Amino acid sequence: MTAQISQPFSWNKDDWTPLTEMAEGFDEYRPPLSSALVGRRIELECVLVGVEDSAHTFTHEFGDGELSWSVDTGEGIQSGRADYELFEMQPGLFFLHYRIEADHPVVVTMAIDLTTGQATGALGELGLGPDPHLARQGWCQGQVVGSDATPAGAHPRTDELVGRRVRYAYSSDDVYDHIYLNDQLFTWFCAKGAEAGFGDTDRCVHWKLREDTYLFSWLEKNVGVEGMVLIDLAALRTVGIQFGLDQHSGDLVNITMGAYAMPLGHAPGVESALPGPTGN
Repeated sequence: MTAQISQPFSWNKDDWTPLTEMAEGFDEYRPPLSSALVGRRIELECVLVGVEDSAHTFTHEFGDGELSWSVDTGEGIQSGRADYELFEMQPGLFFLHYRIEADHPVVVTMAIDLTTGQATGALGELGLGPDPHLARQGWCQGQVVGSDATPAGAHPRTDELVGRRVRYAYSSDDVYDHIYLNDQLFTWFCAKGAEAGFGDTDRCVHWKLREDTYLFSWLEKNVGVEGMVLIDLAALRTVGIQFGLDQHSGDLVNITMGAYAMPLGHAPGVESALPGPTGN
C-alpha cells in the first residue's frame, strides 16, 4: 500500500489554492433557482444590528431574473436594479443574493421568511481600507410590512450548532468539514477537493431561522472571504454564497453554491462534560 502524501500545510495565503480555482464546480449540488417571487413587492421595516437609530425601509420588487431595490432611511432614498438569485429552501423560506453596483464590490445576502414575516441578512463589502483584501459585513433584521411580525420575534442568535461537526459535499469533488466551536468561532477543513488538506479557524455568527434551520456566516482572515450558508439539518441541504477577492489575481469571486450535509457528531457542552477525576 502506498501512502497518499498531501501537500505541506502553509499559513501563507499565497501558497493556498486560488479562490477562482477553489470555486469551480461549487454549483454542482446547488438547489434550483426559484421564480416564486416574480411580480411581487416585499417591503421590510429594518434596523442595522448593533446600530442605534438605524431604522429604514428596505424594498424589493422582483422581476424575471432582475429586481429593483430601494432603501429609505427617512433622510434620503438609495435605489438600483440588479440581477438576483433566489432559492426557496422550505415553503415560504427564501435565500436571496445579489450584487449592488458601487465603486467597490458590494453584495446583499439575506434569508426572508414569508411565513413568519421575519428577515435577516447582511451587506458584504470588499476593497475597503485599511485591509482591502478582507471582507466586511454589516447585518440587518426586519419584518415584512403587512405581516403580523414584530421586532420581538426577530430571528435570534443561537448556539444550537455549537459542538457539532458536519460534513458538506458541495460537489462530487469538493467536501468540507465544519466544527462549530462556540457562537463566534468555527473550524473548517477541506477533506476533498482543490483545497484538500487546508483549513482554518475563523469568526462566525449563527442565527436560528426555523427548527433545525440556521443562517450561518463567517469571515475568513487568511484569504479574505465572506461566506453565508442557510443550513437545513432536517433536509440535510444547504444553499449559500462565497464572496471574496482571489489572493493571486485579485479577481472577484461571487458565487452561489449548495451542499448535501452529513452530521458526524455532537460534543456535549462543557457544563455537562467537564473533564476531571472519576470514582469516589
